[in-house]
Amino acid sequence: MAEEKRQEEQEFSFVKEKIKRQHFYQNKMFRKILFHVVLAIFCGGVACFVFVKMYPWMEEKFGEEERTDITLPREEEEEPEPVVVQPQTPPQEPIVITERQELEVEDYKKLYTKLKAVATESEKSLVMVTAASSDTDWFNETYESREQVSGLLVGNNGVELLILTVYSEVRSADRLQVTFADKTSQDAVLKNYDVVTDLAVISVNLADVQQETLDSIQMANLGSSNNLRSGEPVIAVGSPAGIPGSVRYGNLVAVGYTVSVIDGEYELLVTDMVKSSEGSGVLLNLDGQVVGLIENAYTNSNNVNVLTAYGISDMKDVIEHLSNSQDIVYMGIIGTDVTEEISEAQEIPPGVYIMDVDTDSPAMNGGIQRGDIITEISGQPVTCVADIQEMLLKFSKDQVIQVSVMREGKEGYKEIPCSVALERLE
Repeated sequence: MAEEKRQEEQEFSFVKEKIKRQHFYQNKMFRKILFHVVLAIFCGGVACFVFVKMYPWMEEKFGEEERTDITLPREEEEEPEPVVVQPQTPPQEPIVITERQELEVEDYKKLYTKLKAVATESEKSLVMVTAASSDTDWFNETYESREQVSGLLVGNNGVELLILTVYSEVRSADRLQVTFADKTSQDAVLKNYDVVTDLAVISVNLADVQQETLDSIQMANLGSSNNLRSGEPVIAVGSPAGIPGSVRYGNLVAVGYTVSVIDGEYELLVTDMVKSSEGSGVLLNLDGQVVGLIENAYTNSNNVNVLTAYGISDMKDVIEHLSNSQDIVYMGIIGTDVTEEISEAQEIPPGVYIMDVDTDSPAMNGGIQRGDIITEISGQPVTCVADIQEMLLKFSKDQVIQVSVMREGKEGYKEIPCSVALERLE
């Protein structure tokens, strides 16, 4: 009996063997995951090494050119020439020319040939901007309308060609196209604008422009309007008659005439040329320099039919801001200077007197009222409208500035602090 029991235990002894668990590193799934992790690390390392070595070459070959800011030259103030005292000499008898000189037709031809040459040379910096817009008529059929306006090449930032044009003509366009001096055309986009001056800058991708076109154009030569005098001859080019490529010759009849605008004032050049409601372009002096930008926004009963232009010297800061994609912010006031003489005569504080405040403007929302006198902005004294104009170009949208105004009350003028959150005029 004992022998049978012993044999039975030997037959089923395998049931009593201890089963050992397999090590995790012997698992097929673990080995497969480990293989892919190691492979990923290796591939990542190789990719990083190749990228580091190839990046300088790729940057040189395919990298985008660096965009540079546009800076327009400023005219320097002319210093008066020193007076040299000459030794006195005995007076001489004046020489009188009695021979009469008459101008012949050929003389006029030569004169206008030279004037035309100045206008023709300026065409290299002028473009024609076509603004196309789609709309539907009464029968719900789609049609496309096209407007053309003159444009002026004002800069090349290394990535784009920048063109100054009339904002109201391009603001609603679905598509903009620029035609250069060599008659080639390229699509353009609206880059920036200023509602007050009705100016805009549109841009053309430099990479899309053929080298032959780049060789045929040039940036505008901006001159100075500060030293102009009444009676000087000027040439209107672009489309001063409302027709692309039209040219007009004339003279300045008034300079130094200023027009009040929102938060500032600008000099207008008044000519003896007839104004066109569709006219655009620039005024040139006889050296071919741009001295004015033809405008249609500010007219009065005295010059309603006369071609006028912004003096270019006042416009250079605006053009720079628009070209460099900087916002032109506003407060919303119309003001006039209170000089020291006016201050003493009228017994009011010097500064900028507020003649009007735009409804729902930052100035109105900040508590500035008609009749207030602005004396300080962000700690800087304000003595004239030009000071406000210059300061606002240094601020940005949504920036809050502190404006000190003098307000008249029963006990005289009292200083009132106002916080103004600047906005962009749309």
